[in-house]
Amino acid sequence: MGALKNDLKLSFLPIVLVVSPKDLVSGLDFHRYQVDELVNIDAPPEEFLTRVELCLARARRIADNNPLTGLPGNTSILKTIQGYLDSGKERAVAYLDIDNFKPLNDKYGFSRGDEVIRMTARVLVNVVSEKAGREGFVGHVGGDDFVFATPIKVVREACEEIISNFDSLIQLFLDDEDIQRGFFEAKDRKGNRVKFPLTSISIAVVPLRKGRFKHYGEVSAVAAQLKKKVKSMSGSSYFIDRRGGR
Repeated sequence: MGALKNDLKLSFLPIVLVVSPKDLVSGLDFHRYQVDELVNIDAPPEEFLTRVELCLARARRIADNNPLTGLPGNTSILKTIQGYLDSGKERAVAYLDIDNFKPLNDKYGFSRGDEVIRMTARVLVNVVSEKAGREGFVGHVGGDDFVFATPIKVVREACEEIISNFDSLIQLFLDDEDIQRGFFEAKDRKGNRVKFPLTSISIAVVPLRKGRFKHYGEVSAVAAQLKKKVKSMSGSSYFIDRRGGR
């Protein structure tokens, strides 16, 4: 089994070990076998199938989760948004982007950048949990891009609190000198030293009104348009699409 886990082509496959009741009470250290699930050989077929299905579902979730933040990744994001559309649930889907993240990475290093991404994830999870409870969702597209969803009626309040919390916490990751000046210097894509505004966030919000969208791709296309608009604003900002809504 160790050979399977060390094989690059097979390491992602979950391993279910079928054992006898005697093995279960023998004191064997099953962790050293690198298995993902144990099933009693005497278990009814229904239990066996259920355990295997749960093991596969768990493996899919782990594979999709972002390794830095632990948040659901692209597959879960797509399924969640498409699920809202298919069920007719009205939700506000928000796409969040960290502004001037690359120059922050260049000046402060990738470790600091990772800390900022984890901080952003915590802010999102805390605020969305508070405002939306079980009706909320937070996902990590990758890099400095996130997606969250709430009921439409609370999305404005959620955006404002997310921005307030982020703007307060980001100062913990910047040098005092940069905070006082209101900018930091780093190289642009051409290698020239440029002054960049302090790191902020942009949030583009797409309300999913009944009948407006049928496919996840339509939502994503509208979000891309809105992101261009909101990123042209100074500082941390959000913009809610009013087209086709009440």
